[in-house]
Amino acid sequence: MMTRLAPLRWCGVALAFWAYGGQAWAAESVATNATLAEMRWWFVAVVAVSVLLLVAFWHRGQALFGLLGVAILLGSSARLWLTQPLWFPRLEISPDPPENLIMLVILAAQAVLTGVVLMRPAGRAVIRGLVTGAGIFRLFLLMVLVGVFCLSATPYVAYGHHVAFGLQIGVGGALSFVQMATLVVMFAVAGPDRIPRIPVGALAFFATFVSAILAWTAFDRVPHVQDEVVYLFQARTFAAGALWSPAPPDAALPALEYYLLDVTGDRWIGVPAQGWAAVLSLGVLIGAPWLVNPILTGISVWLAHDIVRRALSRERADMVALLMATSPWVLATGASLMAHSTMLIAVLLAWWSLIRAGESLTRMAVLLAFVAGLALGWGFVTRPLDGLIVGGLTGLWLLRRLPAGLGQVLACAMGGILSGSALFLINYGITGDALLTPQSDYLSRLWPETKNAFGFGPHVGPPAKSWGSLDIWVGHSPAEGLLNLLNSIASLNLELLGWTFGSLVPIWIVFIWRKRLTGFDRAMLVIIVTFVGVLFFYWFTGTFYLGPRYWHTALLPILVLSAAGIEATNDRLSEQYRGRLYCVVLLLCAVSVVSFTSWRGVSKYQGYGNYSGDIRRQAQAAELGNALVFVSTKGDIGSALYLNDPFLPLDRPIFLRDLGPEQNAAVIAAFPGRETVYLKGAE
Repeated sequence: MMTRLAPLRWCGVALAFWAYGGQAWAAESVATNATLAEMRWWFVAVVAVSVLLLVAFWHRGQALFGLLGVAILLGSSARLWLTQPLWFPRLEISPDPPENLIMLVILAAQAVLTGVVLMRPAGRAVIRGLVTGAGIFRLFLLMVLVGVFCLSATPYVAYGHHVAFGLQIGVGGALSFVQMATLVVMFAVAGPDRIPRIPVGALAFFATFVSAILAWTAFDRVPHVQDEVVYLFQARTFAAGALWSPAPPDAALPALEYYLLDVTGDRWIGVPAQGWAAVLSLGVLIGAPWLVNPILTGISVWLAHDIVRRALSRERADMVALLMATSPWVLATGASLMAHSTMLIAVLLAWWSLIRAGESLTRMAVLLAFVAGLALGWGFVTRPLDGLIVGGLTGLWLLRRLPAGLGQVLACAMGGILSGSALFLINYGITGDALLTPQSDYLSRLWPETKNAFGFGPHVGPPAKSWGSLDIWVGHSPAEGLLNLLNSIASLNLELLGWTFGSLVPIWIVFIWRKRLTGFDRAMLVIIVTFVGVLFFYWFTGTFYLGPRYWHTALLPILVLSAAGIEATNDRLSEQYRGRLYCVVLLLCAVSVVSFTSWRGVSKYQGYGNYSGDIRRQAQAAELGNALVFVSTKGDIGSALYLNDPFLPLDRPIFLRDLGPEQNAAVIAAFPGRETVYLKGAE
């Protein structure tokens, strides 16, 4: 055994030396948020897992299956290495850095290995069975969809790089074809044909744990977009038992000004919808706001499993829970400070309660319906549009219980009115108009010539040319709606499952193979189509940070159809291969966590948006007392402003934008008796 493992040891030593690379490599970087040295260590970790995977299957007498699994893992990682991860991901194949050549060799080796196995009699038999069962046309259509949605068309349309877009589709489609071919030939070799059932509790804990690790490391427990800075501001305000804080002195306003923070009269407020901030305030009270979303993520996995188990089957529920707990989209959203995990919990809790209520007509059923209404109402307070869509569709479904379930219908409606009315009360308290949200009021003053609205026209959206490729045309039009839709699909195809050949392949299979859908499946499809249809009329699609996050509320319907696609594939396999499919899916989920999720953490979310924890660490190291801390940084000033207590108390430091000696002097005069400190952030 020692002799057999010696080459692996030498391989590990060589990889560690390559990753270290000396001082010259450490300062270099690739087109990511990571240095080249950090990317090297990431790939070394992937190789280490690959070695463990190969050894594990070798000891089981399934070495070739293990080698193909390693090809999937290393091939996925090599493709990710060659992918520019920021804004609109795309392949960047060049000889610099030289590691790119190593990645191309890995991809070529995967193709050769796959081809060799395919040429064996068992491999040819699997291919014949696939072609016979699926049909050439369906397979061709599947590959077209895989190629077209392997990247977003938005930047190529924005800058007129149409030839480059075609090349990207061609190369990306070819790499996806190789990856899918490797998966197919895994059915032609000896390998595992049964996996133990993973308890949903273990999957829920896993989702919470990985999200928390991401929040602590890659996200560094700091905001990474302006919305998150303001959510923390709101949460701290709510934790103090208030809807707003007193406005800072006029002289300090320029140094504290920030997008989505508004000063109206004597009030200082955050303008986004407040449902998430109220939940986040619980994390503020315990001193760990970063931990709230990971906990909600784990609960979501359990709720999703139980909903699908009761509505369909345990088998489908197990698959949904597995896909959800290992989804990079879910895990990253759970590691962030965004509102989507709370919205998802509200929807899942409502559906779970209504399904439970529908199982009986007792008083408990009425109580559960009331809880469902409370959850739907809070979803409306958290994300009003999502709440309207889900609440409306859920209400239509619930009306089917009339007249026997009249008590449940009324209880759900009362719960929704009770909690949902909080939005109108907050509106009235802040703007004086129950129907005018603080955000609408704020943006109407910030964008006086345009409007943040739905529909088409030259005055819909932000001022012209102010958002770059995120809003490439003036106003909003059907053409831009279509482009946004295609961008969201491409983003979901990448982020949903982290399968580099295409996360949406299972859903494509549902429609290409015309799987017969259950009533629950059709209800999920209606929800997806409604979200997509409504958002077609909105000028913006926020895919650049956490994937297609405006679709996140439809996560369960998307995963239910994904699991249906895996079922459809399994149904078309011969009996001897059916157990193997779930083993391959489990392998893909493991590869997603090991490769894709870690790649996202290292290359994108670390320091995303020029936010970092450097200023927080400097502040913790210094004894600031109640100092005025003027911060100069080439990063986002939100990295400093988020540290402020909204009430600017006398015993806490105040972090401000450094505006130069003259304006700083006016700020110092507005806060007499405080020491002055200057900090530098990212250069």
